[in-house]
Amino acid sequence: MQFHTRGFVLHVTRYAESGAVVKIYTEQFGLQSYMIKGLYSKKSKLRSALFGRMNLLDLVVDKHEKRSLNYIKEASLYKNYLSLPEDMSRMAVLMFINELLYKCIREEEANFAVFRFIEESISLLDNLQIPVAMFHLKFMLNLTSYLGFAPRFSKMTAGKFFDMEEGMFMDSEPLHRYFIGGDSASLLEKIQITEYHELGQITEKKEVRNELLMRLIDYYKLHIPEMGEMKTVGVLQEVLS
Repeated sequence: MQFHTRGFVLHVTRYAESGAVVKIYTEQFGLQSYMIKGLYSKKSKLRSALFGRMNLLDLVVDKHEKRSLNYIKEASLYKNYLSLPEDMSRMAVLMFINELLYKCIREEEANFAVFRFIEESISLLDNLQIPVAMFHLKFMLNLTSYLGFAPRFSKMTAGKFFDMEEGMFMDSEPLHRYFIGGDSASLLEKIQITEYHELGQITEKKEVRNELLMRLIDYYKLHIPEMGEMKTVGVLQEVLS
């Protein structure tokens, strides 16, 4: 059967001489893999440029429950990004977000809340009025709510150390290594109560931002052991320095 859906391109793998397997997070079916035969051939009905990372596509796809790979019948760009292609910093953040989603999302069923969250987040990133230096940190923090390990922030758990195993702040240093302390913990508290458009009001050294990024990645790995290494981190830190 054929269905109409939208989807974010997460990953493309070349297959044979001119084909590809494309991982797309769809609105109707969650994470799906699609075979596109001859995508890189001159005779292809689908343009390979459509399948750039994090492009939001309007799709007509087939869906068979017994197949691990389905096919895309039609594809077009649902929305053009206005600022992202011309802004190196925002593109670096977008590529980081792309890798994070690719390594964290495994659901092969619809989750409209997650799809809407991603769509709204990328729209904000495409807005030049939104500060970009700590956008990725705010995104990571917000995404945990949908992945099932959101930190528990409250006055009852205020403290100087964020315990990554317990997901809350503590008054004393935990007896294990999975915690965030010092300036990074303070920055984490600030980010969680700050909206995207207000992130520019937070002034923090790049060293502290980078340290918090690495610790948040550790937090993700603690809860998603199969996540592996994040390859886009070095470029992101260099571009935002």
